[in-house]
Amino acid sequence: MEYIRLGKTGLKISRIGLGCWNYGNSNPRWGKPGKVGAEAAINIIHQSIDKGINFFDTANRYTGGESEEILGKAIKGHRDKLVIATKVHGQLGPGPNESGQSRYHIMREVEGSLRRLNIDCIDLYQAHGVDWNTPLEESLRAYDDLIRQGKVRYIGCSNFPAWVLAKALWVSDVNKFASYVSVQPNYSLVNRAVEKELQPLCVDQGIGMVLYSPIGGGILTGKYEESIPEGSRGAEEPEVAERAMKLQDGVKVLKRIAQELGKTPAQVSLNWVINRPAVSSAIMGVSRVEHLEDNIGAVGWKLSEEHVKQLDEAFPVS
Repeated sequence: MEYIRLGKTGLKISRIGLGCWNYGNSNPRWGKPGKVGAEAAINIIHQSIDKGINFFDTANRYTGGESEEILGKAIKGHRDKLVIATKVHGQLGPGPNESGQSRYHIMREVEGSLRRLNIDCIDLYQAHGVDWNTPLEESLRAYDDLIRQGKVRYIGCSNFPAWVLAKALWVSDVNKFASYVSVQPNYSLVNRAVEKELQPLCVDQGIGMVLYSPIGGGILTGKYEESIPEGSRGAEEPEVAERAMKLQDGVKVLKRIAQELGKTPAQVSLNWVINRPAVSSAIMGVSRVEHLEDNIGAVGWKLSEEHVKQLDEAFPVS
């Protein structure tokens, strides 16, 4: 496994991280249903640790909180070697204060996440979205207080437009608050929109990009070439299937390059994205151990400039 600094911090995380969003309850109180039961999920987490992955990402909202509970059980005895990231923002119930980035919600939810994860301090606590109804000053002061209290080590954000992240960095600077050290966007060969504004900002300000959907919802594995597999994201999310069909010419280029290199399409697409400017890690959603093996094969080598050029042309920024 390769490790790299998270942005300009001194914290080193694995180039491939494990996302735990689909671990747990198939009928949760809130959040998306889980697809992997607790026992299988814990096995995947343990296998990930054995293979050198040290970065694990979840959120308070995933599978009704059970994702955090499963991760908390799995990391027992391994805590000192790992970087644990979770998030706060999403709706957790019908009440008016059960979502967002208010001081009230942040301070309440951090305690719930610490309890479910069974840890004393969250390594990376992330805003899971922009709260348009709460001043950034309020949210960032709350996060700064959590760092001062020793409950959080670093803060990051997810799904933030470039201009909001830039404003948040300015608010932290002028108020001497702790600032976001990372941002978590959707970034892959099939979704390169971040290259227009967010990525240049991250390069300029030393913000680490921690990516979700780095293989485009499975499109970049090549599994949608002939049909939509049962149980795949494309079968559950029509927009994924539609995009897969439109991108088949690019996928053919990807598969050719993979064949030339003796790699899988997923490994090639992952290698491309983890070596992009400002990228610290790619978070993989793994439901089977064999998927983990494939993903880790993206690390330890680098695409040639010619292959990078071919992929850039096959999947242009849109």
